[in-house]
Amino acid sequence: MNNNEILKSLRINYIFSILAALMVIVVFETGVVAKDTLGDLLSSTWTYILQVTAVMVTVLFIPLAIKGFTNSLNKALGCSDEEFRKLFAKKSIQRIFLIFIALLLNIFIYYGIGYNGSLYCGLFAFGALLYSYPTRMVLNDYLEQNSQAAKEKK
Repeated sequence: MNNNEILKSLRINYIFSILAALMVIVVFETGVVAKDTLGDLLSSTWTYILQVTAVMVTVLFIPLAIKGFTNSLNKALGCSDEEFRKLFAKKSIQRIFLIFIALLLNIFIYYGIGYNGSLYCGLFAFGALLYSYPTRMVLNDYLEQNSQAAKEKK
């Protein structure tokens, strides 16, 4: 895989994540699915469990996605460029997916039970997703670090 193919694939996943989240918001905002539907169906105990789950997923997934991405790539420095490109693509998709799950869960909880904490967590997840936009500069920086680490190993 060359750099352009990797970036194209990552950007497609990234745009899909944002569009899917926006589609869910549009579905709830237009009234296709009624707001607070889950709040009426669930007991207060289950509502509380969903609220805590939404916050915990956000608190755990976002740092894991951002810091775990950096740590895993730094540990792999020094391998061949092709292996490193594959690892970069894999870890980038994982990062986008983890943040997307946190975002989507918070959107569903916010609209499903009307919990404002999920709105704030969803905004936090959306900000993290914006931070995770795959750019050529980031890929090139990591590839350069990998090349330097490979030279140092020799």
